[in-house]
Amino acid sequence: MHAAVGARLRAIVPGRAEAVLPAPSREPDAALWVLADFVTGLAVTGTLAPGERITTLRLTLHVVARPAGALRGVGTLDDVTGGVALSTAVITDDAGRTVARAVGRNAILADEVAASTWPGDAPTWSDPPRAADRLVREGAAPDPVAVNHAGVVQGGALASLPARALAEVLGGPADEATATFLRAVPVDRTVHTTTELEHGGRRLRSARAVVRDDRDRTALTMTGLRYSP
Repeated sequence: MHAAVGARLRAIVPGRAEAVLPAPSREPDAALWVLADFVTGLAVTGTLAPGERITTLRLTLHVVARPAGALRGVGTLDDVTGGVALSTAVITDDAGRTVARAVGRNAILADEVAASTWPGDAPTWSDPPRAADRLVREGAAPDPVAVNHAGVVQGGALASLPARALAEVLGGPADEATATFLRAVPVDRTVHTTTELEHGGRRLRSARAVVRDDRDRTALTMTGLRYSP
């Protein structure tokens, strides 16, 4: 999936990773979710032992400015306790402005997926890169390129779907949103989103979104808020 959207790893050492993403052509928040999940996860995976992998449990995105141009994300591992890792990321744009900060919580797993190797050749980068907001669409099966190494939809790409749904009921993109990942979504599962406006004040609005698969199983929940001074 990262190859499809043009995300490129620029540097990695144990506990820290840096990656870049081309300028979003459409909705920038989808690119922010994808890059945030990428670098917060890489900050953890760079410290794993052979036969281990991670899965995203929760990801919170704080948007402080709307990006202009390409995006750069730096992820840093903060703590690992009891098989759960916490990491943070700072995302900047071409102008060097901080446009978003993210906090990720990942579970460290050791299973047959972690023990396997990537099948076949490494993927090639798309030219031009695919738009991040088009990989997971409402009422449809995700794009086959949206998968990660485990063969399920990458968390950031999946989170971009309820983020767009929340923007519709909040009157614009959320300033802060938290995605909780409850079930992995294979690319052969249709997904749909329901939203609920929890508070519709003149300045502060909050809402909740739920993503379910075609078996009506909850895959992801997201809460978001938007504040207009």
